[in-house]
Amino acid sequence: MQHRPTHKGSGHDPKEAMAVVLALVATFFGGPELYHFTIGTVIAFAESRYGADLAPVAVIGWALIVAAFSFYAARITFDIALVSAIMAVAMRLF
Repeated sequence: MQHRPTHKGSGHDPKEAMAVVLALVATFFGGPELYHFTIGTVIAFAESRYGADLAPVAVIGWALIVAAFSFYAARITFDIALVSAIMAVAMRLF
């Protein structure tokens, strides 16, 4: 019989929650900029390969891809930045 590992604490990591909130803000402001910068290329590519009928599907798909990419890239970046900041403060204090 296997036992599930026990976790200490409540299971919520404040650093992770802060990284998610900051990533949501970055996605809200940065996602549309990235989308508008690249959508012309995506539409041209979709129309040349799949025809004008599937261009709206490509636009919706590209919007979802940009949103997911910008969120996860920002989350990873903020997670690393927060860990670095916490470690820098800890090194100065101790």
